[in-house]
Amino acid sequence: MVSTSPRGYTSWPGVINVDAETSTPLVGREGFAQKRGVLLSVEGLWGAGKSTIATALGQRMSAAGFMTTVLHYGPRPGVIGRLSHLLETAPLRSREGLGGYAHPHHATVDVLLRLCREAYHHTHLYRPALTEHDVVVIDHGVYAKLAYALAVLSEQHPEAEVSVLVDQVRACAAPWFLHPDRAIFLDMPWPLARERAIERGHGGGNPGSLERLLFLPRYAAAYRHVTAAHSGRVHRIRVGLRDVASVLAEIEDDLVDLLHTPLGAVDV
Repeated sequence: MVSTSPRGYTSWPGVINVDAETSTPLVGREGFAQKRGVLLSVEGLWGAGKSTIATALGQRMSAAGFMTTVLHYGPRPGVIGRLSHLLETAPLRSREGLGGYAHPHHATVDVLLRLCREAYHHTHLYRPALTEHDVVVIDHGVYAKLAYALAVLSEQHPEAEVSVLVDQVRACAAPWFLHPDRAIFLDMPWPLARERAIERGHGGGNPGSLERLLFLPRYAAAYRHVTAAHSGRVHRIRVGLRDVASVLAEIEDDLVDLLHTPLGAVDV
């Protein structure tokens, strides 16, 4: 099933190809010759509006003349597909009442399996996309996966220094991790993000579950630690109740130097 919207924007499961026919590759353009595409990662908690902003940003990039693709989760083949099914239908981090995990060692296994899946995304999805496009926008946040790992491990090992855990998670991902040229962090208080996720009825898992309620404060704190560790790549945007146009305007101002051109005003 393919859906189309204004300005030639075409949406596919897994990949959104944005106005490819009217975009010009960066190769040969002054300042971009011999350079891979620019990687933008939209970051934030479940319910912060990552997919909405990423989609609108992709449209703006396309309208400005960049060959752009917006990537989100799509079909996962073979072993990765079976691994994803396991992680989503039989979570290893089952809780025991309101306390910790029923099987503490399963938390570490859960983290490692999720990082394995993420390694596949970086090597088989993001890297190829960067060789074929001027701009690649990821709508689910590459640093979100590190924040998830940190949140789980810090709960499992409360005696450990958070900085040590951050370094360990980063070291584990270092061989394959593709850092974005800019990470756009949609900073929203977790209670508001949870409320929006419940209202929309999506955002990974069950937004209204007790597990999510118990996990979100720690996840939000872990996200801040991870983004602080990559502060040179992260642009933090306080979202609150701002509309999409206002958030996009701030993103565009931040990207002028990176893209060597203003994006200009485009209706979305």
